[in-house]
Amino acid sequence: MEKKIISQFYCFVFVLLLAFGLSTSFTSTPNSLKRFVRIENHLKSDTLGYHCKSIFDDLGIRTLPPNQEWEFSFHLSLIIIETEFDCHFWYQNFKAYFMVFGVALGDRCGGDHCIWIAQEDGLYLHNTKSNQNVKMYNWGK
Repeated sequence: MEKKIISQFYCFVFVLLLAFGLSTSFTSTPNSLKRFVRIENHLKSDTLGYHCKSIFDDLGIRTLPPNQEWEFSFHLSLIIIETEFDCHFWYQNFKAYFMVFGVALGDRCGGDHCIWIAQEDGLYLHNTKSNQNVKMYNWGK
């Protein structure tokens, strides 16, 4: 009888610790899961319009004057759904729409920061490890 009580007690403690561990893993996200997306406007004289969102967050419609930048941060999702952000970009009669952060980009960002640069001839992704800008998209009409 005493062994059964001790066994039940250890089972209860194990379940309690497991529940506590799971709840804290979802409420406190380590910094290693924090990511950043930066948008830089390198257009010579035009304001860049953009609208970025994920399935959970809509960051709103914004504008960025020439030679300015804007950055947002987020934590990677700890559930089954992968974290992804898409943005619409536009200036004058030109536009583009693509994923600015997600698994499909792989390690093209070079680290925790994905830096997108808008120029007259297209949109570039800066790789922070190689310190290179790679043209990813042309502007559409």
